[in-house]
Amino acid sequence: MTRRERFLLAGGLAMAAALFYCLNLITPLYADDYSYSYTFAADTEKYRIGTLHDIWLSQLNHYQVINGRAIVHSLVQLLLIWDRSVFNVVNTLAFLALGFAVYFAAYGSFRQLRAAPLFAVYILLWLSMPGFGQSCLWLTGSVNYMFTALGVLLFLMPYRSDSPEGRHGALKAALMLPAGLLAGWSSEAVCLAGLAAAVLLCARRAALGGKLRFWMFTGLLGMLCGAALLFLAPGQSVRSDGMGGLGNLSVWLSRIPGVTRDAVKYLALPGALGLMLLAVSVYRSRGDGVLGWLRRYYAALVWLCAALISAYAMCAAPYFPLRAWCAPAVFAAAAVLSAFAAAPLPPIPRRLKCAAAALVCAACLWTYSTAVRDISATAAANGARLESIASQKASGQGEIVLEPLTGHTRWNCYPPEGDLNDDPDVWPNTALAMYFGVERVLKAD
Repeated sequence: MTRRERFLLAGGLAMAAALFYCLNLITPLYADDYSYSYTFAADTEKYRIGTLHDIWLSQLNHYQVINGRAIVHSLVQLLLIWDRSVFNVVNTLAFLALGFAVYFAAYGSFRQLRAAPLFAVYILLWLSMPGFGQSCLWLTGSVNYMFTALGVLLFLMPYRSDSPEGRHGALKAALMLPAGLLAGWSSEAVCLAGLAAAVLLCARRAALGGKLRFWMFTGLLGMLCGAALLFLAPGQSVRSDGMGGLGNLSVWLSRIPGVTRDAVKYLALPGALGLMLLAVSVYRSRGDGVLGWLRRYYAALVWLCAALISAYAMCAAPYFPLRAWCAPAVFAAAAVLSAFAAAPLPPIPRRLKCAAAALVCAACLWTYSTAVRDISATAAANGARLESIASQKASGQGEIVLEPLTGHTRWNCYPPEGDLNDDPDVWPNTALAMYFGVERVLKAD
């Protein structure tokens, strides 16, 4: 990498970090952030968490009655103890790391790191990820979705690596066991996609004549153990029962058309790019045969499988929230970049490159300004809400009336219908009441 390229890379990363950090600054707390600020510990009144011991007690009962994501929600509660500025920095670093993880998933190394494909990852995620605000900016949502996708990609890096095997195999095998445990004990759809990707990458190595190392099996074992802790948690069945149950095979199959329609809708951009690269790959690979084509594009197929599994695994869930499309979007981006890295593309005229770059920059500028306006409006409404709460509490009101906060773009974590329920005695009104120390929160007419 030349000096000019290093300068462009550093400057581009600084700009991406600053832009993403600014969105974190203006994104307020939302929904589960209020709930997870308080303990889930059994046989005690709700109180604000403040120590690691509080988190331990909280997650012991959370695992029994909510769901099995103990690691993820421990991190959520830890970040909620600290000032919001800590999360803003951590979240920005995680988003930057996600771009590098997707890049490595496509290229298999950083030996010849190129700025353009790396920034293409950030742009593709920004423009295509549905529910970006809930998946990447909302504190609880980001840890549950973006962090788990990042964690699984980091775990899979040794499986994807094209670098020669080094020494210290025993140490690597020992480290991959807990790494796999954490990756498996993350999020349900991400865990299943990661398991499938690890197996497929091992199969790729074996097909190319490589040796399957002991650390690969310890990593898979750790991931299976983590998945067992996730899926077999008592809280999983409690949660699914509260949402009407998981259903059966016929119910899952009936959800496939709906997930397919949503996939076409939400992943249209990476889907279109993938189809274009597929057409180019088939045309340019004439004479190589099917096996030659599969060998060249195996990595892209692995990440495509991961994207499909992370999406269609949600057919077994009672509902498929928009934020859960984070993992399919991330794996789809890895598939597109992998296909681009492997495709023998014809030379592209400089003018066409410049025109495409200008179009992409214009799209990013317009969407970013749209996002800032929308989130800023929500932040201003949240500021007015805080003043209203303080005023109503000062006047001695036990029941306070609040206007719902709304958002109108994919980059805002607040939904268009607002964040309050008509019934003051159900969540999230009860969480807000607890957080602000009032008896009840009523939704304004």
